[in-house]
Amino acid sequence: MSTKVSEPGKKPFKKRLKKWLMLNLGPSLTWAYTQFAGRTSRWIIINGENILAMFQKGEPYIAALWHNRALMMPFIFQTHGGKNVVVMVSASEDGIFTQRVLRRFGYSSAVGSSTRGGKEAFQEMIKAYKKQQVAMAITPDGPRGPSELVKPGVVLLAKETGLPIVLVSYYAKKVKRLKSWDRFVIVWPFNTIAAIGSKEHIYVPSNATNEEIESYCKKVEDEMKRISNFVEDYFAGKVTLEGQSYFYSRVSFFWRGSKWSRPDGTVFTAEDMVKEESKHVP
Repeated sequence: MSTKVSEPGKKPFKKRLKKWLMLNLGPSLTWAYTQFAGRTSRWIIINGENILAMFQKGEPYIAALWHNRALMMPFIFQTHGGKNVVVMVSASEDGIFTQRVLRRFGYSSAVGSSTRGGKEAFQEMIKAYKKQQVAMAITPDGPRGPSELVKPGVVLLAKETGLPIVLVSYYAKKVKRLKSWDRFVIVWPFNTIAAIGSKEHIYVPSNATNEEIESYCKKVEDEMKRISNFVEDYFAGKVTLEGQSYFYSRVSFFWRGSKWSRPDGTVFTAEDMVKEESKHVP
């Protein structure tokens, strides 16, 4: 009996089909899933008003999030006012996939990472910022880890541009943690999701030394871990929202934005929030 041998260098048909489906159908399915999960869930926004005021005013910033919290972040940006965002993605099949998902949300990408094409992507992001004053987003532990270990790219980007590093994360009452290197977080629909931002924005001086760069990396890493642990502990019943600044958000199926309300039930708008935050600006 003869055995059919694949051509040298050519992947088996099943693998090629799987790759085609992932890159061509996967992005649309991922976009649809995040829309469904996000729009059927109740949101709690913790320490987010200052950050969202920046989003609403179109101010540039550098958003940093862990790789394992990437699934819902484009949805959060889109429905809560994030505009003109360019995201660094890896130069790999996963990066192509992510790029196509982001395109569905209307966001552009700079292709590169710490392992391949990082310098080119770094320059592309800076060029986009200088040309259009866009905001930037980066997963400083991606694309291959180690998980929740900040690499210097995000700090160097802040040093070069003078923009603040805004740290964001989220977690939910019902999640699935994948058995991946970063234990990627899948949020189920019909859920309660808490999105959180850092109270402090991190600025890196343009004359920061290599030693100071390492110090800022540690500062970013510690704060990102803190806010991610806080929302996980909240759903585990280990902490409460007492003493925190927070509000509730509900995203409609029929329009892009979200409806916001205070813990006392008072409804407010993005314009109200921007006005209130402007009072605290020195």
